[in-house]
Amino acid sequence: MITPEYIESLPEIYKDVLGTYVMFTPPHRVGEGVAFQSLYSGLSEKYTLAEIRVACEKMAAAEVLEIRNRIFVHPTQLGSELIAAITSGKSAEVTVPDFPPIPSAANMN
Repeated sequence: MITPEYIESLPEIYKDVLGTYVMFTPPHRVGEGVAFQSLYSGLSEKYTLAEIRVACEKMAAAEVLEIRNRIFVHPTQLGSELIAAITSGKSAEVTVPDFPPIPSAANMN
């Protein structure tokens, strides 16, 4: 069971990496992967790409993440539970205006 005390005890880099998932896959779904470079784009102000990669490898060793094709990082069921606990189940809100219809030849007369 993931307790608030456990989340609090996690080193910041792990909370940051897992919390970044909602930026790329709102709402996050179990097993959806993100490339190392994408995680880095969200965390480059705090960590190097190498630090993010090593943190992900350590989480993979703990079966929180799975690394596929040496580039994509997929949360396991446990990883998804941690993401939900770290982000309080909130997704990044994405607001984009509707794409306007393209005028057809019939509408241009």
